[in-house]
Amino acid sequence: MAEIKKEAVKTQSSPEIPKTKEASPKPKIGLVEMIMILMLVGLVFVFIFPFQQMKVDKEKEAIAQQRFEAVLPIIDKIIAGAEAYKKQDEFGAYPILIDELNLGDISTEYFSFEYSDQGPTITAVSKEAFGKKDIKVSYNMSTKSFNIEDPSPQSIPTVKEEWLP
Repeated sequence: MAEIKKEAVKTQSSPEIPKTKEASPKPKIGLVEMIMILMLVGLVFVFIFPFQQMKVDKEKEAIAQQRFEAVLPIIDKIIAGAEAYKKQDEFGAYPILIDELNLGDISTEYFSFEYSDQGPTITAVSKEAFGKKDIKVSYNMSTKSFNIEDPSPQSIPTVKEEWLP
């Protein structure tokens, strides 16, 4: 009888369930799911990073515009000096050299100025501090028009025609 009680206790307290080697369902990533994940990652690279770069480029463009707009009053000063010189000249000619205008030091940190009596033309030439060297913005006093010569217009910073008066 004691043996029967032990067996009964054994079955009631811890019934042993035989373990089978059935595979539990593992999450499988199929081809469609992989393509969806790659598309989401691709969207990040296609949209997010270019927008960040566009913000940086816009900031650089705003700085370049601000630096160039500081040069326009100097060009106006040179034009006014050349016109005053022409009125006072007995032959009604523009000056041969920019030094004849007695404007003092007109060069800035970002641009230097050249004058040519052929035309006559005032040219603002960018310096390395502007961000790109040798951008030439010319003003022809006869035609009263601007011309921009940029050696590499694809790279920034550059001078845009919208910035001109």
